[in-house]
Amino acid sequence: MKKPVLLLDLDGVLVKDKALTPFPQTAELLRFLKDKGIPFKVLSNNSTKPPHMIVEELMSKGIPIEAGDFLSPLSVLGRFLRRNGIKRVLFLGSKHVEEFLKEEGFDVVFDYRVQAVVIAQDRSLSFEKLKLATSAVFLEGARLVPVNLSRLVKDDDGLYFPGAGSVALAIAHACNYKEELPNLGKPSREFINTAISGLDGEEVYLVSDDIYTDLMGARELGIKTVFMTTGKYKEEETERAGFKPDLIFHSLGGLLEYLNKTVLP
Repeated sequence: MKKPVLLLDLDGVLVKDKALTPFPQTAELLRFLKDKGIPFKVLSNNSTKPPHMIVEELMSKGIPIEAGDFLSPLSVLGRFLRRNGIKRVLFLGSKHVEEFLKEEGFDVVFDYRVQAVVIAQDRSLSFEKLKLATSAVFLEGARLVPVNLSRLVKDDDGLYFPGAGSVALAIAHACNYKEELPNLGKPSREFINTAISGLDGEEVYLVSDDIYTDLMGARELGIKTVFMTTGKYKEEETERAGFKPDLIFHSLGGLLEYLNKTVLP
């Protein structure tokens, strides 16, 4: 195995739920990578909390992670909005992220007369919000900006709900919206390039529990794929998807054992 750069998905790989409860060997894995000088970045499409808040929560749970080890789409969002001259937005999402956008200098309003509709995971999504978002796109020509293109999200009770990408696609369909939806999260090229910037390795591996959003997209970018069955999909899903990952593990212990055998002298 060439010296790897490991891009580690957070949800379903390092933590098991929305409370960011780590798997038993999460801390051991990150300490191993740091001790052995294996470059890595922890990635998340989490759109409910700003990056600094997630890092602080992980640290409080004993996970050896620093701000520079973590990347989420919210790290990319502000740059995308500024690049496109967008200042006034309608936001569908959590209060934490709404405050984050305001701190970043954006005018966040509850109105359809905006330049863009920014869509994150919103557990208080209502008819009124959907009506304003649809009207903004249909009447004002507002840009649709999902924070990520996640199709499906697994909740802590084992049930599922549509991701931000699915909500954006529903509004796009309703409005006959013709512009391509941006992908600010993993595994878009911009996001991945941001993640690996400054990391010294010979081959990039994306470790994820998400076959459809993450691993299929990573392969299109020429990235090696590592499927973890510890999240929302089991191994049988690879057959339904017609997708064969480069590697499959059923625990972080299995990944650790593999790295010990193949990477270290």
